[in-house]
Amino acid sequence: MSISLEKYILAIITTDRTHVGGGAPIFYAKQEKELQQIAFTLEKILDGIAHEITPDTLIIVKHS
Repeated sequence: MSISLEKYILAIITTDRTHVGGGAPIFYAKQEKELQQIAFTLEKILDGIAHEITPDTLIIVKHS
């Protein structure tokens, strides 16, 4: 029997420093346009998918 992670958070991107924390890398953006640019770039680099949590917070998730 083996255990594996099938979905996990690779990164968090936000414009609101007061609402995020945890074990994943956090990237801070100054405005929404920068938020979207960082998420797009990280999707490509990390081979993940961006998901909107709130209008000012996105996560990059790996779906195996």
